[in-house]
Amino acid sequence: MRRVLTAALVLAGVISLTAVAAHADKGARKVDLFWTAPDLASYNVRSIAMLPIATFDGNLEARRNTEVVLGQQFKGTGYRWVSGPLAKELLTREGGDSLVKAYTEKVLKTPRLDSLDAPRFSRATRTRALLSLRIEQFEKRELEFNQSGHSATTVQMRAALVDSTGRLLWTASGSETMEGPYQDAATGSEGVKASGLNTTPVQVGGAPSYTEVLVKLLGRWAEQFPRPAAAAADSTRKN
Repeated sequence: MRRVLTAALVLAGVISLTAVAAHADKGARKVDLFWTAPDLASYNVRSIAMLPIATFDGNLEARRNTEVVLGQQFKGTGYRWVSGPLAKELLTREGGDSLVKAYTEKVLKTPRLDSLDAPRFSRATRTRALLSLRIEQFEKRELEFNQSGHSATTVQMRAALVDSTGRLLWTASGSETMEGPYQDAATGSEGVKASGLNTTPVQVGGAPSYTEVLVKLLGRWAEQFPRPAAAAADSTRKN
């Protein structure tokens, strides 16, 4: 009888720990990871080119949306920026479409530009540093009208900043998921929409836009992006 009671207590403890672990995992949130070269200030970086954004599936919407939001969020960091579209045009002039294609293939393998390409890209864009970015997930998960829960939008990416020699100066990786309003299957449709011979339910809510998610993610990254040495010194003196 004592053995049965002991076994029951052990089993209850295991179940309790499993439930706690499951709850902790459910509430866990993936955080952004950043790294900055300790001697970055000594490189006196003043200008940065935003290189063409790489995606695994060639998603044009993902590239364009990210270029726009990236430019908006990073323009106040104190550098002279060369935008993604302009950088692509300058690289195409330098080596044609094949150069941009070769660059994209390399970034899909590793998000940083290497010492072989960095000097050439720096000359072509007339900048002291180069920012490369790889989109790893760009996804919307919409619910059917007869499902309960939250639709959601997720963006995940990696970025790397190198100087004109290919030396690594800064890296970032992370993701952001935003959910839409809760949808109840019992009340998930406001009505119907006629389209030819078919009718489709009109849903209440839906997944957030990619722009909303990008603003939140890249806004955090912009806050963590290193400032020029002079700007940092001025900020220190004011404080």
